[in-house]
Amino acid sequence: MNRFTITVLILLWALLYSFCWNCYRKPECSGVEVVAEHVIPADSLAPADSLIAPPDTSEKTLTAEEELLFNPIDVYFPPASTDFTHSAEIDTFLVTAKRYLEEKPGEKLILTGFSDSDGSEELNVRLSENRASAVRRVLVKGGFKADQIEILGKGEADPLAPNDTPENKAKNRRVSLRLKN
Repeated sequence: MNRFTITVLILLWALLYSFCWNCYRKPECSGVEVVAEHVIPADSLAPADSLIAPPDTSEKTLTAEEELLFNPIDVYFPPASTDFTHSAEIDTFLVTAKRYLEEKPGEKLILTGFSDSDGSEELNVRLSENRASAVRRVLVKGGFKADQIEILGKGEADPLAPNDTPENKAKNRRVSLRLKN
């Protein structure tokens, strides 16, 4: 058999199969009239409007505290180091985060570590995890619950700036702190 004959046979088989399948599935094909066995009076049914819940039009508004905590704040590091510098902005974030997490024990803070492109990828991932762990240790010493803090190391992924100058590399050596969504 040649290819054309095989293609035609497959096409005919598919059409015949589709016709038979649809006729057995649909009672209209066989000419048999379908009659309902149980009739439910229309006045006993609930109106269709009452079956559908109205859409929730109230938007969840964030408090000023939550707006601060859901926007990541970055802690920066010197090259090849896990020591970081504090600022007033970071201290405000930490005080707010601690109070919020004490009030809501189910919430978590995520610390995501990053590095610049110097060194191997494996080394940078390990360094970014170590940086996030160092920030976690400081937070736990400061009164945060350890089980409310998650760490993640991304290495040189997701840079804030190109790794082409020392100033840009300094922007990429960071740990981002934010409340988990």
